Amino acid sequence: MPIVLIRLVTQITGRSWRVPALVLLVAFLTGWLLMVVFEEPGADIKRPDEYIWYFLVSGTTTGYGDLAPATVGGRIGGVIIIVSGLTAGLVMFAELTLWMGRGRVMRANGQAQLHRRGHIVMVGYHRGGLRAIVGQIRADPAFAKTDVVAIFWPGELTGENPDPGVYDVVAYDETAYDRACLHAARTVVVVGHTDDETVRVMLGVEAYLRRNGDPPVHLLAGVHEGNTRAEITEALRLIGPNIEPVDIDDSAVVAAAIRNPGIASIYHNLASTLDTDGALYRVNVPDDAGEWSRMDVATFLLRRGNTLLAVGESHRPDARFRLTPDPDEMIRGGQSLAVVAPDRPEIPWHEL
Repeated sequence: MPIVLIRLVTQITGRSWRVPALVLLVAFLTGWLLMVVFEEPGADIKRPDEYIWYFLVSGTTTGYGDLAPATVGGRIGGVIIIVSGLTAGLVMFAELTLWMGRGRVMRANGQAQLHRRGHIVMVGYHRGGLRAIVGQIRADPAFAKTDVVAIFWPGELTGENPDPGVYDVVAYDETAYDRACLHAARTVVVVGHTDDETVRVMLGVEAYLRRNGDPPVHLLAGVHEGNTRAEITEALRLIGPNIEPVDIDDSAVVAAAIRNPGIASIYHNLASTLDTDGALYRVNVPDDAGEWSRMDVATFLLRRGNTLLAVGESHRPDARFRLTPDPDEMIRGGQSLAVVAPDRPEIPWHEL
């Protein structure tokens, strides 16, 4: 029996805040017992709600004076409450302050357990690129309050998070995915130092998600090298059929892919000359070709198996191309077209 009691006391007092908490609990019960035994019948201080108020104001030495024990036994209980509040209460307050400080430091250094759902996780950290992507994402009102968590590799972030109001950070270790709530994320973007590292990390991310129920998390793999895009895409397909490659060096493209799952393949195909869907060609409209509505030109091209993607303002090499049409927009000679087609299109302008 003594061994059991010793173990019980050890468990209770094993943490620094438990001792003062135990002292306050004993003082609360002792004071209540003395009040009940010694105070006059019907005294307000004997009522549970009034006694709790008295314990709080006396234990914090506020002492409003609206309640006070009238007997010697009750006053002894009051002294016990005041002394315990001055000692154990202050110790508990100090421990609480230290605990809050430790929590802030751990969060700033990436050691804390986060509690997020429906957030965005960037596995890999580069401050400039991350800030640019977050800025693009939050410019969309639908994503203005979306949380972002960055998991950083050793050496990527020294010291505290430099942008605590923009994103949270998590240091990479065996618990990083749990602490970043990866399984509850809306989108996970993997950014390795190289494309090969991205593939290896994505393999670990996919395995982690499968172990945790394989929820429908949107997965994006940041690709650096355009000349190995096809090989990286094939490797990612072996890991999981729903992993989208995205050009990590273009923050606008990454943000668009995060906001709109599924469209990363469009950007990816364009950067890869559209793979088997065709190639992207620039076609100059002859100066004397005439003038048509953009809708008419797009319809004409569709009937020939081609897609009008954008319209350029001139024949110049640096002409600005516009994807989104203006209302009642007209296409005329001297402009250029960006057309997706199986082969370079030969457009019979006279047929238009």
